[in-house]
Amino acid sequence: MIDALDWAVAGVCFGLGFVAVLMARIREGFPFFALSGVWLLALLAFGLTVPSEPLPYFQAGGALGWGVLVAAGLWLMGAFLGMRWHQAWGVILPLCAPILGLALLPNDFVYAVWGIGIATALFWILLGRAWHESETIALGVLSLSWASVLAFKADTPRWLAVCMAGCAILTLLVVAWRGRKGLVSWWLPYALLFAGFTATAVGYRLSGSESPWLELVLITLVGATLARGFASSEEWGRYSVLVWVAVLLASFGVMKGYGMALSALMVSLYALVMAQGSLMRTEPQERALYTAGAFLLTMMVGLRLFVLTYPLRPPRADLYQPFALFGFLLALVGLGVLALWWSQRREESPLWRTLTAGFWSAGAPLALVALMTERAGAGWTAGALGAALSAYLYGNPLQRWVYPLAIAGLVVLLPLAQVAAPLAESPRATRITAGAILAGLILLTALVSAWLSRKEATAPGQSP
Repeated sequence: MIDALDWAVAGVCFGLGFVAVLMARIREGFPFFALSGVWLLALLAFGLTVPSEPLPYFQAGGALGWGVLVAAGLWLMGAFLGMRWHQAWGVILPLCAPILGLALLPNDFVYAVWGIGIATALFWILLGRAWHESETIALGVLSLSWASVLAFKADTPRWLAVCMAGCAILTLLVVAWRGRKGLVSWWLPYALLFAGFTATAVGYRLSGSESPWLELVLITLVGATLARGFASSEEWGRYSVLVWVAVLLASFGVMKGYGMALSALMVSLYALVMAQGSLMRTEPQERALYTAGAFLLTMMVGLRLFVLTYPLRPPRADLYQPFALFGFLLALVGLGVLALWWSQRREESPLWRTLTAGFWSAGAPLALVALMTERAGAGWTAGALGAALSAYLYGNPLQRWVYPLAIAGLVVLLPLAQVAAPLAESPRATRITAGAILAGLILLTALVSAWLSRKEATAPGQSP
């Protein structure tokens, strides 16, 4: 259970996040409405975790709500400090959320991670456009959180992932210090980061751990090196995402799910460091390839975590099962449509499209689980990954809009699928009624969106 000290830490983090929102209000150029939206929605999410009669996923003493408060506060502080003064703080503070959860709530850490994921998705959707580095930071936070959860399930050292995150933080601080005199060459963070990963692996090996940590570091090192070599090719650079697929397969073969999680963490941290374009010499296509690799591996780790959390009874969630296939196809096409509509927002009224896109990206997979069991949720996750990678491979600018929408569905499914799934066992008539209500909500959303879009188009200064 969570004691008073733990709640005090959460309150301080969330309170400082509110201070960051207020400070953004009085400064020019800060997305005040998006920052305040994150704070208010995080408060709403926390409020839903303290009902009078707890639902199953709330029985861990409110750890999910604790994770929402801590992560939202750290994200808001990191965004303000990162955009105002120093990018390094924008990275360090959000990464502290899973570290605090592991230190303060070791027994309820899984539930805290669910809350951290929800807060991260909220921030990414609402502020991802204003703070471009947030996508790699979000992937770093999620990969660190999920790798630490899988450490519990695999009975491996719990602090290994945190040590690797510490290597990235130290590397970023060194690069920021050197960057005061001009842009830093790519080889310095590359060498520092993988030297830190290697030292961590050697240290755990010398401490008596027999797991193949060095092999995992070597696999990721080779993948990162090959990716950099291929990224410069204008014609074939995007298809070098196959390098990350090879890293995924090799790491899974070496150490199953936890090996894949550690490789995802290392790739995400590498992408995070290399994404600091104002500090080092890296090309946009190179950074995009690293981000695509981090997204691919992190989504696969999340899917692995979903499968372990909800072990499916036969028949499994294979794509030859209609429910899984429906979820896959709906995500593959639907997320692209949603991302296209979201990207057409106007600067005068950006929030209503953002909130609508975020609501449906999180609510649609949950509704599918309620109608078609967990198989549809697994299919949706696979389809979301396919939609994001397709946008990247074919050079579609929508890729940066699809990434957060794909993540939002997964981070909501992980804690809430167990609440929605029992509804799929209801009588057929009940499920048909629920499906009709869902279709009505979609139609209502489409009509209201069309009306608001037309109103924007005919506003003063706009052509009808």
